[in-house]
Amino acid sequence: MKEIEIKIIKSFLKYKNEKTFINKLKYILKKEIGFKLFTLTVMHPNNKFVTRIYSSNTKAYQVGGEKKIPNNYWAKVTLKDKKSFIGNNKKQIEKYFYDHRIISDLGCESILNQVIVFNDKTIGTMNLLNNANHFKKKHLILTNFISKFMIPIYLNHQITMRKQ
Repeated sequence: MKEIEIKIIKSFLKYKNEKTFINKLKYILKKEIGFKLFTLTVMHPNNKFVTRIYSSNTKAYQVGGEKKIPNNYWAKVTLKDKKSFIGNNKKQIEKYFYDHRIISDLGCESILNQVIVFNDKTIGTMNLLNNANHFKKKHLILTNFISKFMIPIYLNHQITMRKQ
């Protein structure tokens, strides 16, 4: 087991609350992969939109904000096929994300969407954005590992959504 994986496991085992754990993950992701923007979005149980439960830039992307799920290739890959997505240039972001202007204004030209999967369903995504051509397939190894520890947090948010 790699040292970074051990760090993540230790963080998960000793976290006192969701906020503490996410802040630790933010630190690890910033150090190991790098990002300009880091968000977490949970799929609403009706599968029509996602709700942001964390944002490293709350001015541009507020917590609680909702995004309608588009009917495009990105949604098919991530939500239906349960595969993570890397878009490493501005054209890909413009093609698949209706909020591409905000993304561009933040200086981001690449995106990594790590799917969070439980019971063979995508329940959300962990989203990292950075400069053009920043993300590599090797980054998916770490984000996929982290995604397994995010499942309880995402399920908890889905339970809350069902009650509303």
